[in-house]
Amino acid sequence: MQVRKASREDYLALAALDREVWLPYPNGVHLPDGEHTWRHWIEDAIVFALYDAETLAGGALAFPRLDGAFWLHKIFVDPRCRKRGGGRLLMQAVLAEIDRRQADCYLTVNPANEHAVALYRSFGFTADKIIEGYYRKDEARFEMRRPKAEK
Repeated sequence: MQVRKASREDYLALAALDREVWLPYPNGVHLPDGEHTWRHWIEDAIVFALYDAETLAGGALAFPRLDGAFWLHKIFVDPRCRKRGGGRLLMQAVLAEIDRRQADCYLTVNPANEHAVALYRSFGFTADKIIEGYYRKDEARFEMRRPKAEK
């Protein structure tokens, strides 16, 4: 598996995989973003694509906040390609770019998603608080933060 910075040629495949991977999750029908959004993010945010040979297998997206930090908005891997280190490769790539920019990074995650929480903690994120009803009444989220890397 290989990670590379996403290009304009990737946005349709990223949007399609985004729709597919979130559907099994609670309220997953509400999570995917459209092609137009991915097209703009590739130009104006940090987006990496994970490939298994020539097939898109995952993606990661972090966009800038007004305070100079970044939100790690999405990281996802095709279910057929999980448990092979792709999520870790995507995290390494996106966080290396954020570190290069000397910025803090924030994210939110469902506290019940133990695999994701463990992955984020392994990269230095800490859960500051649980926010009940973050998106909908039944959706609590950990808000996690990773401070900028020391020089």
